[in-house]
Amino acid sequence: MAGLSVYAETSVLNALLRGTNFVAPPTAALRLALCTADPTDAGNLNEIASGTWYTRQLTGAFTAPAPGGAGQQVSNSASITFPAVTGAAVTVTHVAVFDALNAGNMLFSAPMLSSKTLQTGDVLSFAPGTLIANLN
Repeated sequence: MAGLSVYAETSVLNALLRGTNFVAPPTAALRLALCTADPTDAGNLNEIASGTWYTRQLTGAFTAPAPGGAGQQVSNSASITFPAVTGAAVTVTHVAVFDALNAGNMLFSAPMLSSKTLQTGDVLSFAPGTLIANLN
């Protein structure tokens, strides 16, 4: 994933350099969101509107940090699958990881490798190891 959110950047800097306690969200709470435009580091969502088919999906556990890219990285350990699309087509350009099902704090966001237009009946799934977050 491309970048930490302002919330995550602030939390890391406060914890590492100012001694401020940071309570990480439980792995069981982490959710993947689909966005129709760049949510930006500030978390300006651009998230698909909740509806009959769309809701943020659990990410499951991430791998332990390991060298990758230009620094350390983690990736999803299990598949992340969204339900079949019902209603109008929607184009997904970015994904984001949040610490809650609704609202909450955005932790990371990244563009899709290529935008994906989801039609009625389509199911979007991310195989293990394809959702990568790195720090360098």
